Amino acid sequence: MQIQETKGRFGYHLSAGEDGLHPTEAFVQFYVKSSALSRAADLAISRHLTTAAEIDRFVDDAIADLKAVGDTAKGALATT
Repeated sequence: MQIQETKGRFGYHLSAGEDGLHPTEAFVQFYVKSSALSRAADLAISRHLTTAAEIDRFVDDAIADLKAVGDTAKGALATT
């Protein structure tokens, strides 16, 4: 099974089950749109995540990192 969802600039791909040649454990991988012209999220930003706890940790860490970058960018902008 393959599922791809994009919401805004971000998305995820879910891979699970067997395709005949490559049986896999279910996992989710997060993606971001690589350009403004991208229709779907197509650039991987996470490793394969296999549990709800791993997904929560990745999302929480990403939010914190993005907030820190935003704060730094605002500080840099204020110095100009």
